[in-house]
Amino acid sequence: MKIKKLLMDNQGTMSLAIQRDDNWIVLRLAVKEIKKNHLLAFCDDLIYFLQYRETHMDEIDEIILSASSKSFVRSDMTEVMVFKPILYRDFMLSERHVINNGRGMVKNCMASAYPILKAYEFITRHTFPPIKPKKAYYENPVYYKGNHLSFVGSGSEVSYPDYATVLDYELELGMIITKEIRNADEKTALDSIGAFCVFNDFSARNVQIPEMRQTGFGPCKAKDFASSISNVVVTPDEILPYIETLKTRVIINNKIVATSQMNEFIFPLGQAVAYASKGETVYAGEFMGSGTIANCSGLENGYLLENGDIIRLEIDRIGFVENVIKSKVKS
Repeated sequence: MKIKKLLMDNQGTMSLAIQRDDNWIVLRLAVKEIKKNHLLAFCDDLIYFLQYRETHMDEIDEIILSASSKSFVRSDMTEVMVFKPILYRDFMLSERHVINNGRGMVKNCMASAYPILKAYEFITRHTFPPIKPKKAYYENPVYYKGNHLSFVGSGSEVSYPDYATVLDYELELGMIITKEIRNADEKTALDSIGAFCVFNDFSARNVQIPEMRQTGFGPCKAKDFASSISNVVVTPDEILPYIETLKTRVIINNKIVATSQMNEFIFPLGQAVAYASKGETVYAGEFMGSGTIANCSGLENGYLLENGDIIRLEIDRIGFVENVIKSKVKS
């Protein structure tokens, strides 16, 4: 099931919308159409709706299938961000991204060291040791907690802070948690994911090395200013059976600059979410990112952002997130 959220009128009325074939059904209108007004409570709340659907799938299907054209999305309705997370964790599940990103970080942010890296890798045919993941990376699915209050939806303008000079993006799979878990096993953790989306983790790379390598903290100012999610989310039944075959694309100003596939995670998604629940409660409404899909950041593929760029990230079967970039850095 594909779901998005709409602003229906200038009074601020909101409703989720569900895709049915080539049409989008406005849930609030469909519920009213069959006179099930007691269900209006979940019509504008993604988490509540997905929780209700878990135990009332037949009823939800009936509402959507019986909806007439009176419940279709109208041109005067506006897409808005589908939900606001209560907490945000971001994993780093692609080893190739970690290595390639480190190489790009040295090239773009530590230029004096880049010739040494190139020479070492040319002579030895091995990865430059400082950019290789440490042992702990392979033992548990590591993550950091970011700023859940700076999330925006697809179509929003993203402003980089004045201190940002290396403007980057990261294409990730976003996971929306709809069940409370604690010390969960892998299956229970996977079942706690109620929907997937396309996620863009924006980054100011020039401050990331000082934050993380020189202080041992972070990232904070490198990333906390903005993240974006697709306006459309998709339930797991339409994603999990195909997840390793899903292709991804990075598109800047209508040009495909990079492609990849989601078949390189070193930990399964269920194991990652389970680790987040180890010794603490993961709550419904949390958001988790998979970490960057390999080759889908500017440091990896060589296509960094400039002022005025339109960045669009796509994942098969889910959709896209697209944002206009605003920056004071001269392009």
